[in-house]
Amino acid sequence: MTIGEAIQKLIPKPQEVLERFSGNQEFMETFILKFPQDATIQAVKDSCKTENWDKILADVHTLKGTSGNFGFEALFAACSQVVTAIRAQDYDGARQGIPTVLAEMDKVCDVLSQVE
Repeated sequence: MTIGEAIQKLIPKPQEVLERFSGNQEFMETFILKFPQDATIQAVKDSCKTENWDKILADVHTLKGTSGNFGFEALFAACSQVVTAIRAQDYDGARQGIPTVLAEMDKVCDVLSQVE
């Protein structure tokens, strides 16, 4: 799979993301390809195994920002739901949303791992 094909699968509005990278396609692609190695990925996986809501909030909020900047809208939406639930102390809602965060995160990483 090419990076272009991966972007088509993962980013509904690639032109908006490209604008965040000052129109530099190569720069954008380089950062997107590095996403699976971001320390936040493992931090989210680890914290979501606990019920340390402060840590989960911090990690998922960080992932929310990164996914939003890269245009991974499904991951961004899942993170937003969990962040909102934790802030409202709706821990049952957060528990229900965490599997979606993890699944969307894995989907992004899986697609990017197929780029040759």
